[in-house]
Amino acid sequence: MPSSMQYVPRSVIKDYGFISLETMDKIVSQIDPSYVWELDLAGRGEPTIHPEFHELLRMMRRSGVLTDVTTTAVTFNQRNIDACVQNVDVIRLSVSSIQKEVFDKVHIGLNHEKIWRNIAALAEAAADKVIVHLTGGPAIYSTLPATVAHLRSLGFKRIYLFPLWNRGGDINAKLESEYRQKLVRELGLNLSESEYKTGMGKVKFMLNALLGTLENRNFCAIGDGSVSISYTGEILGCFQDFGHVSNIGHIDDDNLKKIVKSRVKQLGNMEICQGCNSRKAVFKLPMFLAN
Repeated sequence: MPSSMQYVPRSVIKDYGFISLETMDKIVSQIDPSYVWELDLAGRGEPTIHPEFHELLRMMRRSGVLTDVTTTAVTFNQRNIDACVQNVDVIRLSVSSIQKEVFDKVHIGLNHEKIWRNIAALAEAAADKVIVHLTGGPAIYSTLPATVAHLRSLGFKRIYLFPLWNRGGDINAKLESEYRQKLVRELGLNLSESEYKTGMGKVKFMLNALLGTLENRNFCAIGDGSVSISYTGEILGCFQDFGHVSNIGHIDDDNLKKIVKSRVKQLGNMEICQGCNSRKAVFKLPMFLAN
């Protein structure tokens, strides 16, 4: 892997690998717009280093839903930029800070100058396709005004500020939601929470959260907002399950649509859920009220 995020608990990640074209084909064949609104190629490292990255993007186009790739821009040479521009609908760019000292603390092992040079090249090629994810939590807040100003000068318009979730209790960090909301208002940003309702709209998202809670008192709307599949084909109970301790199926053996429907009673009750503050954060600031 080319880098390590400061807030990703690497100690619990047991193995690394690349998803096979066969596994991607099985995933794509099970996807339809009735229950999936977006297919994202992401990773615990960097998806653009996959040896068959371009072919994976081409395969994803067959899904019939919005496609995207999540990246730090670490390997964004012109060939990779062109592949993303031609094959995906959205490029999700994970960014921390324009200030090197802060950047180095969050994106451990990445070259500050190179990354921002790649980001500038991406902006020139396809700024309109990019959704910026400001990640790193409170560590990036002091330099946020300068970072946002620079991103906007490059042409990026869709900028979201991400919280620092307590990932299954492995990281003890407060959300600092009031300060975060203040920054969002002052800088004209978007709360990342608002994206969880994108595929269904505010009303349906709220109804889904209420119905889920009636069926399961610990129901987690964040966990229900996505389904993650590992490179081996394991269907994870939650996207925050870095250690794969709460798997709920396998793409080789299980029907993805049925898994999504049946997991309602599991969300919030799995091993990975113990100590996690995500559900509490949702009910403290309901996501369906976020812009």
